Amino acid sequence: MFGFGDKNKTYKVTIANTGETFEVNGKINLLKAAENAGIEWPCNCKSGGCGTCRAILKEGKVKELSDFAYTLDGDMLDQGYILACQSSLKSDIVVEVDKNQKGVQELKATA
Repeated sequence: MFGFGDKNKTYKVTIANTGETFEVNGKINLLKAAENAGIEWPCNCKSGGCGTCRAILKEGKVKELSDFAYTLDGDMLDQGYILACQSSLKSDIVVEVDKNQKGVQELKATA
């Protein structure tokens, strides 16, 4: 499958606000790697449409597998939000994840 990082490389993810860490093989996206590691990560659609799996990228680099702008608004993008289901890693990363977050559309409806 194309579009992912180095398929033979393993990267480390640290969730800053919980202290959890896990590894991501270059072949899979961030959300799938978290699920494989038994990390609780909010998600609904797994295709980038709902925004529930969003996280703030604090350190490191990811490759967007689809355009985040379809789901995340400009303010979120400026703050460094990524979608875990649509991110492959290009380096070790540090993220913040709100484990109780709702989908972006739900947030916009209540704003």
